[in-house]
Amino acid sequence: MNTHQPYLIEEFAEDYKARRLGRRDLLRRVLLITGSIPATASILTALGCSGNDDDDTSPSQAANTAAAAGAVSAVASPGASAASGTPAGDAVQAADVRFPGQAVDVLGYMARPANQAPGSTNAGIIVIHENRGLVEHIKDVTRRYAQQGFLALAVDLMSRNGGTKPDANENAGLLGAAKIDDLVADLKSGVEYLKAQSGVRAGGVGVNGFCFGGNYTWELAIASQDIAAAVPFYGVVRSLDDLAKTRAAVLAIYGGNDTRVTGQSEQVKQRLTAAGKTVEVKVYDGADHAFFNDTGTRYNAAAATDAWARTLAWFRQYLPKA
Repeated sequence: MNTHQPYLIEEFAEDYKARRLGRRDLLRRVLLITGSIPATASILTALGCSGNDDDDTSPSQAANTAAAAGAVSAVASPGASAASGTPAGDAVQAADVRFPGQAVDVLGYMARPANQAPGSTNAGIIVIHENRGLVEHIKDVTRRYAQQGFLALAVDLMSRNGGTKPDANENAGLLGAAKIDDLVADLKSGVEYLKAQSGVRAGGVGVNGFCFGGNYTWELAIASQDIAAAVPFYGVVRSLDDLAKTRAAVLAIYGGNDTRVTGQSEQVKQRLTAAGKTVEVKVYDGADHAFFNDTGTRYNAAAATDAWARTLAWFRQYLPKA
């Protein structure tokens, strides 16, 4: 498996143990990543996912059942908080987009300020979604950027599978099974498309992603010299040695309770500092993984509000100015 696949499987296992994810959904996701019932059973047993009190089915039995039945069940999201729901309207223009990629057309969602004066330019932001795909929450975040004066593009990393599916388990599994280089290539296509838009300021764009998208914020910041600033939320760096390649000023955001990911934060800071890069690390005590997602059960309003303010300030400081 590649580095990001264990990250996803461990996240699914954590959600299962915390009863945020059902057993059949867990099996469906991991099977799509491994492609193997024995491997799925072995991995989940090693992670301690041998069944909840009300479900004594063994991993191998459940895997066979999930494989036979398809085990397709979408994960419903709680209602959005008052902080979400930024509409397209007088202040924001937003629409689904399609643009050329290296293998297929790439899908996405773009938002821009509606009142941008002719001939004026704004900084551009790439937004990278979580493992659920390009869902409404990420589209809302994209509109929030436009409301703050940025041109933002959320790239759908399910594009090679025809776009984000209604089934969250299918999205999570297929994204986990995807090749890292393919997803990075689609993100780089998104950067090129964003740079070509009228009204986008020359000199580099920013990138912001969450969870799985936090991982790929690091990937894109390392792979593309067009990235001038990056804000990964609780993302894992695949190769610390590669951090020296980035041009980006990095604000790395973590949840204090998210020890599986936050444990890397000091190494990240040390490596980027040693390489002479601009870096700031912010850990929110008491905040969990996915604390920014205001449609999820781990939303932390205080941490999310502060992190958003810091993110906007970071991009305003380190992206090209008019």
